Amino acid sequence: MLASLLNIFKVSDLRRKLMYTVLLLMVYRIGAHIPCPFVDLEKLNDSSRNLGNSKDLFAMVDMFTGGAFKQMTIFALGIMPYITSSIILQLLTVVWPRLEKLAKEGEAGRKKINQYTRYGTVLLALFQGLGVGVYMLQGDLSICPYKSLFLFAIAVSITTGTCFIMWLGEKITEHGIGNGISMIIAVGIIASYWNDVMLGVTDVKNGTMAAFWMIIVPVLYVVVTVLIILMQQASRKIPIQYARRTVGRREMAGASNYLPLKINTAGVIPVIFASSILMFPGMILSLLSGTENQSFLAGMKDWFSPNTTQYSLYGIFGMERGMLLNLFKMGNLHNFLYILFTVFFCYFYTAITFNPVDTADNLKRVGAFIPGRRPGRNTSDYIDYVLTRITFVGSLFLVVVAMIPQLLSVSFNINGNFANMVGGTGLIIVAGVMLDLMKQIESQLLMRHYEGFKYKSHGVGAARMAGRPLTASRSLHATRTDGGRR
Repeated sequence: MLASLLNIFKVSDLRRKLMYTVLLLMVYRIGAHIPCPFVDLEKLNDSSRNLGNSKDLFAMVDMFTGGAFKQMTIFALGIMPYITSSIILQLLTVVWPRLEKLAKEGEAGRKKINQYTRYGTVLLALFQGLGVGVYMLQGDLSICPYKSLFLFAIAVSITTGTCFIMWLGEKITEHGIGNGISMIIAVGIIASYWNDVMLGVTDVKNGTMAAFWMIIVPVLYVVVTVLIILMQQASRKIPIQYARRTVGRREMAGASNYLPLKINTAGVIPVIFASSILMFPGMILSLLSGTENQSFLAGMKDWFSPNTTQYSLYGIFGMERGMLLNLFKMGNLHNFLYILFTVFFCYFYTAITFNPVDTADNLKRVGAFIPGRRPGRNTSDYIDYVLTRITFVGSLFLVVVAMIPQLLSVSFNINGNFANMVGGTGLIIVAGVMLDLMKQIESQLLMRHYEGFKYKSHGVGAARMAGRPLTASRSLHATRTDGGRR
């Protein structure tokens, strides 16, 4: 592994891309510490202390921005408006024929959709920036005597910061390594790890958390990361057979291949959707807390709170503290709806991103078929049958990973930020981005005859030096078997 890391710096082009990526990521982290204008920093520090353990939408945004939202910097929204705009455009592609037509036009259509995504990012950032300004005015965090000027300054600075981050991500994608937008999100999440660990150390010193959790949580972090990587790479391989065909005067024999269906096709999107939907009831009830019927609204807020134990199985049945009975503290309405929404969005997002009918038509068009299945409707039904069952496995995995922080914080009273390191949305994103980065570097090293992280380059170099064709099984360990010629 150490030799593979050293090989990275032996390739000048790869070394240049890495340095370029690191430089732009450093620019992003520097910008995350530049505060917005007209903000009272002293009051802001006092009001942001309670944000660490909160489970509202602001806490999730702060996690994605690496603490920039808590400090109300120009990068307070991070790249979240771009992610939201991308998801909206992707969903509209399915229901809007014009966008669906653009998506099928290749590179030109993709550029047009990216342009629409940028426009949507600016509009969302401007709208959310105004919302942040109103939120800061309600908290008396402004030092500007004119409210309209303060709202204008906050909206413009946050929108400009979001557009700048979007530009940085595109430059990393174009001239650096990997997906720049994903790397910016991952770096923001990783940047908050040190503060999370310090919160855990502080709780141990104060006696509010047992010291052995400082060992258990890092071990769980490694174990869950390994499981996430395995599930990200896991796929159900459906065998495919290519029929014999005639090319010119030659008759090509049939070849065998496979159709890979990912276990977790939706990725981390279902967890983000479920979290966002369940955060709105608590936010609305908090805004209405100053009106009449405060006791009723407070009770409803407790019902939708992820940390409540009064309205959980633990509190309803009057269980005593101890051992495994603490697990029933998670049995509240919020977590039950969270599980249902996560499973639902796994199926929903998989259905809009993968069309079994189109896949069956493409197989039929190239002369391929699934052994034992008729081309056309029979093939699409079989693909849908397999996809439905493996999606259920992927949704259960997402539920387990997303609920681990809740298990630690609610059932065992561990600091929320410290528990979020073990699972949840952040760890899934970080593991996925690091895995994709490793694949990018791996391909660059193998292309230049260097030993990579997973594959050895000796067979590749020997095959090319001997003048033999490089088959798929020799380079990427694929399962395809090329047919002979007659």
